[in-house]
This record gives sequence, C-alpha cells and structure tokens, in this order.
Amino acid sequence: MGRPHGLEGFLGLYVESTDLTYFEVGSSVFIGDRWYVVRALRQGKKGPQVAFEGVVDRTQAEGLRGQEVFVAEPRPLEEGEFFLEDLIGLEVRPAGGMVVGVETGAAQDRLVIERAGSRFEVPFVEALVPVVDIDKGYVEVVELPGLSEPQD
Repeated sequence: MGRPHGLEGFLGLYVESTDLTYFEVGSSVFIGDRWYVVRALRQGKKGPQVAFEGVVDRTQAEGLRGQEVFVAEPRPLEEGEFFLEDLIGLEVRPAGGMVVGVETGAAQDRLVIERAGSRFEVPFVEALVPVVDIDKGYVEVVELPGLSEPQD
C-alpha cells in the first residue's frame, strides 16, 4: 500500500490497471493479518486511491502504508498474459541460463538471469525478450554485446 492521501483514510494504490478489479467497492483483500473490505476507490492526480471499511482517517491509513496486499484468487489471465512470478525458473534460450528473479521498475521490468554463476538483468521488453513460453518452460533473450555482463 502507498502513502495516505487526505484525511478520510485513502491510500495510494500501485497496481496495473487490469488489477483494479480487485479493488471494486465491496471487494475484500488481505493486508497484514486480516481481511479489509473496499469502501471506496477514486482516481487521484498520481493514480488510484483506495479506502477500506474501518479505516476512516489518515492515522489508521498510515498503519497500512507499505504493506503487501493479497487476494483470495488471481484474476483470469488473457491469452498470452502471465504473472511475473511465473517467469522465475524458466530456461533462457538460446545462450542458456535461468530466470532467477524479476525486478519491477517504473519504466520497465527486468529479468534477473543467472548463467555460469553470474547474474545480470535484461529489460523485459519485446525487443529483447521476444518469446515467453510458460508451458514449455523457456524465454528467448536476444544476446547483445554488454547485455549479459555480470552485475558487480
């Protein structure tokens, strides 16, 4: 959860637009050690903001700041869509290696690849990762000079 906004218990919400369905009024999400029911969702200047039943002021909202949000079931995926965590453990083709993590970023996400005991990151964009085949267990990564240099 993001920082509080205003005095009525709203918090910044940092999710993909497709995941806003989890925050429709009346929906339940798990934060910390309990379930919360969404009482309001609004669009702020810097993105969506959510308020929960029982969280009615800024002080209470501050108690949720920085915590992870969990849902009972993931939303159904569209054709060709996948969850980032499903990439971990995939083989890297053609040069070998394995995806060992995904770093999310404002501009783009990056695959963390381990090869021969070294790790490096590849921007997760179609030009560099043209094929993702979850069912067959691999991703194709375009090899460019300097791209697969180990991290310091």
